Amino acid sequence: MANISTAAKIACRTVGTVGMGIALMDACKVGKAVSEVGKNRANGMYYEKAYFNSRTIDNVSPSASAISEKTFELRTKNPLPGIIGKIKGGIEGFLYGIGNFLPAIAFSSLALLGKSWGAKLGAIGVGLGICFKVAREGFGLGKHNPMT
Repeated sequence: MANISTAAKIACRTVGTVGMGIALMDACKVGKAVSEVGKNRANGMYYEKAYFNSRTIDNVSPSASAISEKTFELRTKNPLPGIIGKIKGGIEGFLYGIGNFLPAIAFSSLALLGKSWGAKLGAIGVGLGICFKVAREGFGLGKHNPMT
């Protein structure tokens, strides 16, 4: 039988779609979580620099002190460092999530785009990957227990 049957095609495409969907959903959620960390990190570094600049004055004049205080107030209201940090963190987290699921994405792509045996091999790979994830993350098989 040279051609794959219609039911097998549907099953392979369904498994490939589910595997790809899970991988991309996880990557998006990781990206979202890491984007908040990136935002906080960028804001922290920016505020640290602004605070340091406001507290170190070259001379002791009251006008220089007032300028320093007003500049500090204006700089702390700037949303741009947080936005840039959030974008950088989101991209970093998304790419980390993609890298974490690289075998699942490869097998899902093979199940979606492969012909005959390639699609079957991709669907089997996705299934084995899911079984491995359940055994590892769900039951803890192969994990080192730091308490023992």
